Amino acid sequence: MKNSALVVPQDLLRLFEGFDEGIVVTNRFGEIVVMNRASERIFGVGKDINLHKNSSILLSGLYDPETKKQILATNLLFNQAIATERPVASQEFLLKHPDGKDFYVQISTCPIFGEDNSLTGTLGILIDVTERRKLEETLTQRNLQLSAINRIAMLLNRTIDFREVLEYSVRQTMDIFTGDAGAILLPDKSERKIFVAASANLNEDFLSEVHGSELTSTIFGRVLKSDTVESVNRSENFSTGSFGEGMPRSLRKSPFDSVVVFPLKAKGKAVGVGALFSEVERVLEDSQREIMEGIGTVIGAAIENSRLHEETIQKTRLLESKNHELQQFTYAITHDLKSPILVIEGFARELKRSAHLEVEQEVLIEAILGSSARLHSLVNDLLDLARVGSVEVVLEEADMGELVNRVLGDLSIRLSEKKIKVALEGNFPKLYIVIRYIERVFTNLIDNAIKYMGDQPSPQLVIGAQDKGDHFLFFVRDNGIGIPQEFHERVFAIFQRVKTNETEKVEGSGLGLSFVKKIVELSGGTVWVESAGKGKGATFYFTLPKQ
Repeated sequence: MKNSALVVPQDLLRLFEGFDEGIVVTNRFGEIVVMNRASERIFGVGKDINLHKNSSILLSGLYDPETKKQILATNLLFNQAIATERPVASQEFLLKHPDGKDFYVQISTCPIFGEDNSLTGTLGILIDVTERRKLEETLTQRNLQLSAINRIAMLLNRTIDFREVLEYSVRQTMDIFTGDAGAILLPDKSERKIFVAASANLNEDFLSEVHGSELTSTIFGRVLKSDTVESVNRSENFSTGSFGEGMPRSLRKSPFDSVVVFPLKAKGKAVGVGALFSEVERVLEDSQREIMEGIGTVIGAAIENSRLHEETIQKTRLLESKNHELQQFTYAITHDLKSPILVIEGFARELKRSAHLEVEQEVLIEAILGSSARLHSLVNDLLDLARVGSVEVVLEEADMGELVNRVLGDLSIRLSEKKIKVALEGNFPKLYIVIRYIERVFTNLIDNAIKYMGDQPSPQLVIGAQDKGDHFLFFVRDNGIGIPQEFHERVFAIFQRVKTNETEKVEGSGLGLSFVKKIVELSGGTVWVESAGKGKGATFYFTLPKQ
C-alpha cells in the first residue's frame, strides 16, 4: 500500500515562510506536501490548492507548449530526483500565470532521505528570474544594436564618398531596426526646404511629395528643429486615416503602419533626419530611442566629414587651377621681360664699343651692363621656377654619386678660389629621378654653401647620403656663417634672404632655395635646414623616396 506520509517539522515550515525563494516539498510519489508563500506567488496559486496533487499535474497547466515538451521529456525535476535519488541541477522554465503573464522560474531539486536512509521525498527551490531574463534580453538586444552602431561607424569611416555614405546608412539602419523602408533627408542651405538624399523601398508618390517640401510643414522638419526622436503609428490617427500632423499624405494608402524619424547630428547640431517605415506598428522603448540617437550621431558625423571632403576637393581643384594660371602668368611675364632686357644690354654694349666715352660714362655703362646681367639671370631663374611641375618630365635611373661629382666638377673653379675642402660621406644609391632637376638641387645647395662660407680659415663642405628604409636622406653641410633660428623656414620662401652684416655683399636672386624646395616636394620628398646659429655652419637636408 502506498505510504505518502512525510512530516515537515513546524520550525522548518516557519523557516520556509521567511524565504524569498519558493520552497516546494513532495513525498516520494511526487505529491506536493508543502508550498511556502513565495512559491504560491511564483505559480500564482492560493492556499486552497490540493497539496497532495502530483506536482506534474498541478503545474502542467502553467506550462507554455515548448515547456510542456521539455517537462514531458524530463518528467519534471521532482520526479527526476525521486527516480535517480540524486540532486538535479537547476533549470529554467517559461511558465504562464493564470492571468496570462509569462514568467521564468529557475528550479533545482534534491532528494530527502529518512533516518533509515530511505528516500522519503524531494525538496525543490524555485527562484523567479523573470526580471533577470528581461534584463538579459534587453542587454543582448542593446549589445546587438551597439555592435551594429560600431559596425556602421567602422564602415562609414572607410569611405568619404557622400553618396556612398548616405545609401549605406539607409540600408544599415533598416537592418538594425527591421524596417521595411528607409530614407535620409537633408535640408537646403537656407534650411527652409528638405530633400530626400537617399531612400530604399519608397514609391515615387512619396518621393515627389516630400522632395523639396517646406520644412515647417513636415514631421521631418519638426524633428530637425526639436532634435528628438519621433515615433508615430497609424492606429493613433485611425479615424483620419493619416499618421498625424506633418505626415505626408502619400503614406495614407501605403502599407506602412509605423514611422520613426530621428535626427542626424554633427558637432551637437542636427544636420538632417533619418526615417524608418514599418508595415507593423512599433512602440519604441527608451533604450531603442537612445540607440537611434547614437546611430543618428554616427551618420551625422559621417555626412559632415564627407561634405568637408567634397568641399576640400573642390577648393583643391580651384587652387590648382589658380596656381596653374599663376604659373602661366609668371611664365608669360618673365618671358616678355627678356626682350627689353636684351635690348638694353645690346644698346649699352653698342655704346661702349662705338662711342668715345669719358671715364664717368664708361662707369655708368658698366653699371647698366651689370644690372642687365643680374636682371637677365633673375628672369631666367623665374622662368625655370615656373617651368618646374608644369611640363611633362621623364624619370631616368641615375647614379647619385656620379651626379654629385658632376656638379662638383662644374663648380670646381669657385671651390678652388675659396679653398674649400670637399668630402663625400655614405653610400650614394641609384635612383629613378628627373636628372636635370636633382642636379639643380645639388648645384643650388653647394653654390649656397660657397656663397655663405664667409671668412672661414678652414672652409669645409661635406655631401652625404643615408639609407632610411623607405627613402634616402641627402645632406650638404658647411662650416660657414650659419643661419639664425628665425630664418630656418623663411630661407625657402621666394625672394627671402638672410639679412646680416655677413650677407650684405653676397649677390643672389633669392630663388635658389625656393627652387630646391619645389623640386624636392614634387619628387615626393621633404627639405629642411639645421644650424646652431651665427658662425656655426648649416646643414641642408632633403629626402627622396625609393621607387
